[in-house]
Amino acid sequence: MDGRVSGVIVLLAAGALLGTPWTPAPVGAQAKPVVWNLPHVAAPTYYHSTTLSAFAAKVKERSQGRMEIRVHPASSLYPGPEVIPALVDGRVEIGPITSGYLTDVLLELGALELPFMTAGLDEHRKGVEALRAYYAEVTARRGLKLLAVNVWPSQQIFSAQPIRTLADWKGKKIRVYGTETAETIRLLGATPVNIPFGETYVALQRGVVDGAITSATNAEPMKFFEVSKYLNYWSLLGAGCDWIVVNQKAWEVLPRDLQEVVLEALKDARLEERNWEEARAWEDRARKRIQELGMSVVDPPAAEIDKARQLSRAVWDGWLRRTGADGKRAMDTALRALGRAK
Repeated sequence: MDGRVSGVIVLLAAGALLGTPWTPAPVGAQAKPVVWNLPHVAAPTYYHSTTLSAFAAKVKERSQGRMEIRVHPASSLYPGPEVIPALVDGRVEIGPITSGYLTDVLLELGALELPFMTAGLDEHRKGVEALRAYYAEVTARRGLKLLAVNVWPSQQIFSAQPIRTLADWKGKKIRVYGTETAETIRLLGATPVNIPFGETYVALQRGVVDGAITSATNAEPMKFFEVSKYLNYWSLLGAGCDWIVVNQKAWEVLPRDLQEVVLEALKDARLEERNWEEARAWEDRARKRIQELGMSVVDPPAAEIDKARQLSRAVWDGWLRRTGADGKRAMDTALRALGRAK
């Protein structure tokens, strides 16, 4: 008798004696859960981390534990600038393309993130909807599947001294991220210093920089109120995108039913919708909260902001030169959606 057949008989007999029927595992049964890693720069309590964690929980629930997405906040898996290469290379399966870390790889995604392109979340959302198909096309070329477009609130300036006018920018060292913010700061008369988000607190504390570009909503979770006295509302960027993507190869090897789980979990968790809602709530709350934390709000005169806007148009021209036909197509689409000419 075949050894495998006799082994089955023994197991069946043992099961009968013990009163526990034995059923062979189905062909192709999943031996262990599929685990995907999702890195992010946001603090664990920041809304990006909490909304992504809610999505991950829905994936685990819908898959009945067959799939798990592990969210790694606060740059605990990769520093911000390394996340995009890790996604493209397939070192992580899922994660954000954060607008602040765009380089020549995927730079053409950043039309809405040019200085003063949008005035706030409402305009940014309008631009996103107009560019959604374009975003999917551009990310697909890099082997990435677009799942959602999340958002960062408007970008302001934390500083040790108030920055009310263009003259106040002169000679200051300002923490920036990416080529476009660096060039904007240079045009305004300051010196840009590229510093990873996770190192910004220490840079402000030690006086390595006089100020830092980031969202007002980071004042409390990142404790920037401890190392800055002023928040200057120049609204250099009306918002910033966080494109949530999956490495296409990782997606293709995922069983079809688990692909459906991921897509349904996006809907269940309302990942994108909730992220935009949270961004608005956090931004509205931040202005009041930073004053409660002992900081002063600076609202530069409209005429000064207009001067800064005019100076920054050179950044748009540089971005267009670097992104070519795709950049022009994206900018034209954005400008039409926003109802303005260049």
